[in-house]
Amino acid sequence: MQNEKIQHNLIENLENQTNFLLSAALYKCGNLDEAQDLTQDTLLAALDYLSRGNKINDMRGWLLTVLNRKFYQKLRRKYQIATVTVGTFGEDFDMPDDKDCFEHIGQTDEAVQVRKAVAYLSGLHREVIIRYYMNGESVYAIANALNIPQGTVKSRLSAGREQIKKELSIMENYEKQSYEPIKMWVSNSGNMGIDGEPMSLVNDDLIVQNLLWLAYNEPVTETELAKAIGIPTAYVEPIVKKLVDGELMVRTGNKVYTDFMISTVEDKNKYIPAEKQFIEDNNDLFFKSLKPGLEKIRNSEYYARFNEHQRNALELYVMTECISTYDAFSEIYNAEQIFKDRPNGGKWIAFGNVFKPGETVGEIRKYSIAGRRWTRLENYFDSKEIMFYVYDLEGFPIKRYLFQENEELNVNNFYEKEDNILKLLYMVESGTNPERTGFNTELLKKIPWLVKCGIMRYESDGKPALDIPVMSIKEWQSFEEIMWEISNNFKNDIKEPLTEFLKDKKQEIPKHLTSVPLQKQYLWACDIFTMAAIRIALKQGIIKQEYDYDDNSAPNTRFPYSMIFIMDK
Repeated sequence: MQNEKIQHNLIENLENQTNFLLSAALYKCGNLDEAQDLTQDTLLAALDYLSRGNKINDMRGWLLTVLNRKFYQKLRRKYQIATVTVGTFGEDFDMPDDKDCFEHIGQTDEAVQVRKAVAYLSGLHREVIIRYYMNGESVYAIANALNIPQGTVKSRLSAGREQIKKELSIMENYEKQSYEPIKMWVSNSGNMGIDGEPMSLVNDDLIVQNLLWLAYNEPVTETELAKAIGIPTAYVEPIVKKLVDGELMVRTGNKVYTDFMISTVEDKNKYIPAEKQFIEDNNDLFFKSLKPGLEKIRNSEYYARFNEHQRNALELYVMTECISTYDAFSEIYNAEQIFKDRPNGGKWIAFGNVFKPGETVGEIRKYSIAGRRWTRLENYFDSKEIMFYVYDLEGFPIKRYLFQENEELNVNNFYEKEDNILKLLYMVESGTNPERTGFNTELLKKIPWLVKCGIMRYESDGKPALDIPVMSIKEWQSFEEIMWEISNNFKNDIKEPLTEFLKDKKQEIPKHLTSVPLQKQYLWACDIFTMAAIRIALKQGIIKQEYDYDDNSAPNTRFPYSMIFIMDK
């Protein structure tokens, strides 16, 4: 009887500790449900201990010790097996206390799917899910760490759970981009940023290229991008941020979209037959203003001192600069391309070209031209000004002077490369000893490559010389006046038939994409005109056919480069 009375008193004393234990558990867990479970586990452990005849002298101290052990035991289990599981029938997530059961579940396909679903949550929901279920942090602790109300933590946990359950119920395969990615090349009009933006943000990164493509047709969330490409959202988010900061993407609410026009191979080749027919039908108009302009240039003093290679380079430059429909288009549509100030000193308009696996560029390659670039330096050594203007006629089998064979195409130091080429041209043309100027003599090793490109040649004494047109500032100004006259007359000649030709040839772009200028939307309806006209002019003898521009079989052939060097001493 005495023992029963003692046991009754102990149990009554234990029950009196319930509110105290619940308060301590709530402080640790920050969640009433978890606190009640922890309190119950602690009381059950005490009853089991007492039922075996053991005594507890300091009941409160003993209970707190057990409660702490059980709390940290749960945390250790959560840290050891970082997974969230979903019960077979349950509406909520459960973290089983039995270790064997937990490890068994951790090896199931369901656990793998759950981890995958967690990985694709947005950062807003992913962080609280991981902190709460995987790291064992309380709602209270999460709220303090993120500086948000506890109610917000609970709502995010609920939304995250719902999203994971939804993903598990409709688990789909990745989009095609996850196993058969497209390739994209981004180009731009205007001036690139200091580090080669926008090209440097895209062209060497297959993940970036596919994210831009996936976000092109409509705004999407980062989670949707992550699922489509097969990469957890945590990895996608910083990439998207970089693209938004670089102004290739725009964020609207919780979604993003690609903010430039992207064209497929089909888009680029669609109007080539019609463009060829247009040139054939208007052959006289394409060359009406060119012929008298070329005659003036051929009668100039600078033309007289050029060798044959330099003259051909000059005439290629004239055609590339003057036989362009850009000015006529701008007048027809009263449209102008606005070059916004961009991050890192850029001022550009981007446009992208997509190639699907196994897809070739198509016929458009024969008519490709990289837009005019120029590089200028003032007061370099003993000159007042030096500069060059260049077009890369990519439709011809030319060699790209900036990047030697087998050299990685890296645009991050694009401007530095152009400046170095300009300085090298000056050294060779002026005959200046580079060792007296602080010039990087390592760049002299590039001379053999520039000879192969047709920009330089070797004289009979073995010394290098420029093999592109070289002009003074005064000669360049006179030359520009003739080119302006050719261009203006060509614009007036071609405007009327071009107006009719362009009526139904605008590339369709997504409706939400409002930043694309009209010139870019009609890009592939006008793109081959200049290069196609150059090919016709070569065949008709309007400009001289020095080489077979369709034959790339002779690797040492030095095609004339559409480049002019100007120097003012």
